[in-house]
Amino acid sequence: MARDLLPYAVLLALLLLGGYVYFLALRSRESELRRALRKCEIALQDAERTLRATEAAAFPPAPGNGSETGGGDAKFRRAKSAFARLFHPDAAGGDAAERRIRSEIFKQFWDELDRIENSRRP
Repeated sequence: MARDLLPYAVLLALLLLGGYVYFLALRSRESELRRALRKCEIALQDAERTLRATEAAAFPPAPGNGSETGGGDAKFRRAKSAFARLFHPDAAGGDAAERRIRSEIFKQFWDELDRIENSRRP
């Protein structure tokens, strides 16, 4: 009788092992995305800090002449556009969970980029 159940026990063990390996791979991918998110957050904080330092050191435009420092704005728009091309969820491949995570990350950063852009406008 025990010999009759042996193939089923082996199959069950293999299925459990496969499920466990899949679970570990999924958790590994999530941790990679978390690390990438943290790196992006740190880079964004560094960019904000640099931007504040640069703006504080720069001379403000003369009042009433309507001129702005267009170079910094153009660079920011190019950086924002490059970020959108690289990280937009519609451009992402992968499974549904990865697309959902990328979408949430993109929303958080896009809101922050909009906040920075709006705070720079007079």
